[in-house]
Amino acid sequence: MLTYVLDVRDLSDVRFVLAPMNETSLSLFHLNTTHESSAHLQRWRSNAQAQRDRYDHRLVSALVAPSGNAIPDFLTPMPPLGDSRPSLDEGLTAIAATDPELIHAQLDELREGGDPSPALARLLDDPDRAGPRIAGALERYHRVVIAPIWPSVNRILESDITFRGRELAIGGPTQLFASLNPNLAWDRDGRLRLDLAYTRSGEYASAGRGLILIPSVFLTRLVSAHSPETAVPHAGYPARGSATLMESMREVPPGALRRLIGGAKADVLHALNEPVAVSELARRLEVTPSAASQSLRVLHENGLVDRARSGREVLYRRTPDGDRLVRGHRA
Repeated sequence: MLTYVLDVRDLSDVRFVLAPMNETSLSLFHLNTTHESSAHLQRWRSNAQAQRDRYDHRLVSALVAPSGNAIPDFLTPMPPLGDSRPSLDEGLTAIAATDPELIHAQLDELREGGDPSPALARLLDDPDRAGPRIAGALERYHRVVIAPIWPSVNRILESDITFRGRELAIGGPTQLFASLNPNLAWDRDGRLRLDLAYTRSGEYASAGRGLILIPSVFLTRLVSAHSPETAVPHAGYPARGSATLMESMREVPPGALRRLIGGAKADVLHALNEPVAVSELARRLEVTPSAASQSLRVLHENGLVDRARSGREVLYRRTPDGDRLVRGHRA
């Protein structure tokens, strides 16, 4: 049980932090592992795996312990006082500038007593360059697998923060903390108790440093990642409404198909699970009708798509050859 002792100054400085760097790093827990209560991330995980050739999958996977339960603390940098919306670039800069000795120590803990993976070993062998290398790999990873869903993630997190703020306004700290997570308990004597899923424990006085609360769609349990001896009191918790994330995601085609016929045409071919008009296809893929038409024309010329008029519309669908290509079968 981890306990933070808060005073009036701390309660007047409760901050909700929304950081794209945090979400990017926390998503690593789910990249290669299915955790309990993470059904809303199933399609995201499938999409991330389908595009693993577009980012350094080996390096970012090496940033998660073999147990799947730990990442280095420096991957989720704490924002400076007064900054509740740090940008991705600010987070990447903080990671790149992390003390090499701290990087080596935290990366070494990922071994969990075993031999490091080749990717982790390369980082351990050159800690001076590890920070910039990790920041570069995470920037590319974010661009491929987080940026496409960031508007939906941001909406969920902002909605959660609005809801928690209302709880605080209506019922004070007692109602706020009761709404966050069943493993978090608030005592009126100023003690905030966190029943964590790991062994961190002890009682620590905040001494006026405030409290940072971090909602996340990639958390399925209560966490407090950084050392309570040095970091501002903080708690990460599963964001309210995270289950709606899956509703906003479409499945992306496998990387092999994208390499074969190009990303735009692969997206179109993959989306034709049923006959559909150009306008509806463009809406689903969030592209212009002219861009969808161009891809459909090329696919039709190569026998992968068929078309037929239905009233005033022309409907497109995959041919048997198109179906086999999407499934990865050979004719």
